[in-house]
Amino acid sequence: MTAVQAGAVEVNCTYTDRRSQIAADAVVMVASRQGDDALFNDLMARQAEWADAGIRSVKLIGDASAPAPIAWATYAGHRYARELDTADIGDALPFRREVTELGPL
Repeated sequence: MTAVQAGAVEVNCTYTDRRSQIAADAVVMVASRQGDDALFNDLMARQAEWADAGIRSVKLIGDASAPAPIAWATYAGHRYARELDTADIGDALPFRREVTELGPL
């Protein structure tokens, strides 16, 4: 991506530098691998105000918790939505993951 414009982004080919535009209503920049939990910490400091605002809980998820590949952040949002208003199960996930291991070379 070489430029963000109103209604589009400009991209270029890595090999030819040929530029083209892609229509876009919004752009999500994925550029940093640093967590940013400032909003979470600010909200936790104001926990006494939650009930008056109808807030029952606040949870730190995705890149704010631990920067990772986009698939992990997407999963964190999906999992949060599925588990909203249920008891926190922590790492006791209702499915098994296959963990592969490299053998000797």
